[in-house]
Amino acid sequence: MTTTVKIHVNGRYRATVTQKDAHGVRAHVVEGNYEGSSNPSGEHAFHLPHPAAATFDVIEEYVSPDSDAA
Repeated sequence: MTTTVKIHVNGRYRATVTQKDAHGVRAHVVEGNYEGSSNPSGEHAFHLPHPAAATFDVIEEYVSPDSDAA
């Protein structure tokens, strides 16, 4: 059995997701599905190791259209 958690970020937002499990702490940045995004689907899947016990912290921030020019 595999346990998967999927994050979907809609629009001009970016989520920083911190996954804490028996193997340590990992942070992932998930871009939303806005025009010009490096992640057009707006999705990222996290596969949990066995045993499937983890906590996730999610922080969301708005992505300004001005940041596209950077």
